[in-house]
Formats: sequence, C-alpha cells, structure tokens
Amino acid sequence: MQISSAVNSGLQGLQQANDTANRAASDIAQATTAREEKSESGNDLESTETVNKAQPASLTDSAVKLKAAEAQANTSAQSIKTADGNLGTLIDVRA
Repeated sequence: MQISSAVNSGLQGLQQANDTANRAASDIAQATTAREEKSESGNDLESTETVNKAQPASLTDSAVKLKAAEAQANTSAQSIKTADGNLGTLIDVRA
C-alpha cells in the first residue's frame, strides 16, 4: 500500500472539485446576470418568457455540478484523512 499515492489522489480530487465548483459558480453568476440584464432591457413579454424558459436548465445543470463538486471534495477529504490515519498507524507500529 502506497500512502503517498492515496494522499496525492485525494489532493487531485480536491483540486478537481475546486475547479468544477468555481466553473459552476461562475456559470450561475453569468446566467443570473444575463437574465437580469435581459429582463431589465426589454419590457416585451415575449422576450421575458424566452429568458425564463432558457435559463432554468443551465442554472439547474450548474447547481447539480456544484453539488457534485461538493460530494467529490468530501470524498477526497475523507481519502486524505484515511491515508493520514494509516500513515499514523504505520509510524506507531515502526516506533
């Protein structure tokens, strides 16, 4: 068992989760801003309905990606904790 690779895998997972969360949060912010700009610029009912129909899917997808990133981060953190505990046990056994 290579503990360093388990820690590295956990760290890579945390980095990927962070990148995914940042992209999803950025997408949510952009979609919300675009929706507000479109609804402020046009008083036309048809354009408002189009904006309302177009945005929920991308917001939903981004929210799901954000939640998946959270789960990935939690799992990666648990991997690091487990590897750390195993390393501590190995050090105790060797001492």
